[in-house]
Amino acid sequence: MISGRKPTTFSTAYVDGKKKYVFSLPGNPVSAFVCFYLFVIPCIKKLMGFNEPMHKTIKVQLTHDIKLDERPEYHRACLVCNEEGVFMASSTGPQQSSRLLSLQNAHALLLLPPRTSSCTVLEAGSKVEAILIKPI
Repeated sequence: MISGRKPTTFSTAYVDGKKKYVFSLPGNPVSAFVCFYLFVIPCIKKLMGFNEPMHKTIKVQLTHDIKLDERPEYHRACLVCNEEGVFMASSTGPQQSSRLLSLQNAHALLLLPPRTSSCTVLEAGSKVEAILIKPI
């Protein structure tokens, strides 16, 4: 096993003279869903002729501190809209890719930056971008 590598791959192939797109997704169900949502759905939308195939993001406010990972992360979260119309995001808990129930309860994927020496935690009240994955 090579450390630091991820099992997501995109390639093209010609089959009977026709160009085919090939996505190889992780074997873990949560990882496969997230990668499908981030990469395959926008590709399908582009092939269908959508002018803007990429997912729209919204600003959300964290309800609690979130420790940052060494890599950028798509953190599963539940959203509620407060009285001021601000979407409040709460983590679904530990983010291991084997935690299928954390995906079932999630409304969004928070786009978290990698940690740096000067920023290891996003504090409650911080605002981040989020991709909706189901209705709120």
